Amino acid sequence: MKREQIIAELERLARLLGIEVRYERMGVLAGGLCRIEDTLFIFINISLSQKSRIDLLASELRNFHWDDHFVVPEVRRIIENR
Repeated sequence: MKREQIIAELERLARLLGIEVRYERMGVLAGGLCRIEDTLFIFINISLSQKSRIDLLASELRNFHWDDHFVVPEVRRIIENR
């Protein structure tokens, strides 16, 4: 899979879990999980490379119960290895 496809799959999984993914300018911060009122967000620094975006999304999503959702095997391995 191409990195763009992996990112899209991770974003899709986040939506299924009720998490909104937002890309923002964040200076030197990479981003991470944040709760604002009753909504969960994963903020990602817009300047991150695709590999870093994948790493951040996978690291945050692994902490949720995502096994009930279909995840492409390659993306499943990425999440499990974080």
